[in-house]
Amino acid sequence: MLQFNNFIKSVFQNCMVYLFPKKRINMGTNIAYFSIFIFFIVFSFSCSEPKPRKPINHTTGMDQASSIAFNKKLYESEANMIQNFMKNDSLHQFIDSQHGFWYAYINKVESDVMPVKGNRISLQYDIWDFNGNEIYSKDEIGNVLYKVDQEEIIKGLQEGVKWMHIGEKIIFLLPSHKAYAYHGDENKIGPNMPIVVTVELLNIQN
Repeated sequence: MLQFNNFIKSVFQNCMVYLFPKKRINMGTNIAYFSIFIFFIVFSFSCSEPKPRKPINHTTGMDQASSIAFNKKLYESEANMIQNFMKNDSLHQFIDSQHGFWYAYINKVESDVMPVKGNRISLQYDIWDFNGNEIYSKDEIGNVLYKVDQEEIIKGLQEGVKWMHIGEKIIFLLPSHKAYAYHGDENKIGPNMPIVVTVELLNIQN
């Protein structure tokens, strides 16, 4: 401690000599100057410390309550659209999949062979809107090769194709969350758009 005090006194004396070369500095009679000097040094360092920055608040375009209300309204709107479609279609008997969508057989095949995880299947499908307008034809899409549960495909078809037999053709009524959801396909299918998909299973390979 004594060495530290001597060091401080030496620094102070050298500074005073440098600042006031014509004045004789007496450490015994300049305690006040010394105190002021130390206070100035401590104050300078404390002021130079960086101040903590406030966190940046990120906001989304829709709060939770608004998002819940929007999704509820969307669900009800699409459910009504699907119910009206089934009511007006007297040719097909639609079945509730219990997975959030409906389906009906156009051509039913009796068989014990259905796709399972890891099978590579070949299928064709076309896509329509609920007003009867064709969005994509099967010729535009072409034959689709899909490895069951291991590759991407329209979400509703991930479950739907696993119930199909070779040669079967099924209509799937898919709400938007089982189709292309809020982003659409960035082409002909818009955001939050329900679709009608007609699928034919052509082949199953192990």
